[in-house]
Amino acid sequence: MRYDKFTIKSQDAIQEAQQLAASKGHQQLDPLHLLVCLLKQQQGVVIPIIKKLGANKDEILAKTLRSLESLPQVSGAQGQYIGNELNDIFTNALVEANRLKDEYISTEHLLLPWQIKTECCRKNPF
Repeated sequence: MRYDKFTIKSQDAIQEAQQLAASKGHQQLDPLHLLVCLLKQQQGVVIPIIKKLGANKDEILAKTLRSLESLPQVSGAQGQYIGNELNDIFTNALVEANRLKDEYISTEHLLLPWQIKTECCRKNPF
């Protein structure tokens, strides 16, 4: 996945997700890390989308943070890798951006795969 195909907000969320994973001792970058960071972006479009769907952002954030605590932790390992589920989200976001004729992958494109991929929806808070 080309990092330059993401909007600045998307890049920020991905970078923050990497930092969050590192701070938690998680070697694998998971959709949960990204979701936490998307939900914390005050100036983005994700929070208004969540509200428009009738969901409670604070509840989703709290559940996601609790789910992060159950992920395996490692110590002494250098770097992280993108897990299969997050890679699928990136791939589906790219497909959706292309379908909509958007040049860049935005935060709303990153949010869409949670609705599309039922396995991820079942596993994650919304």
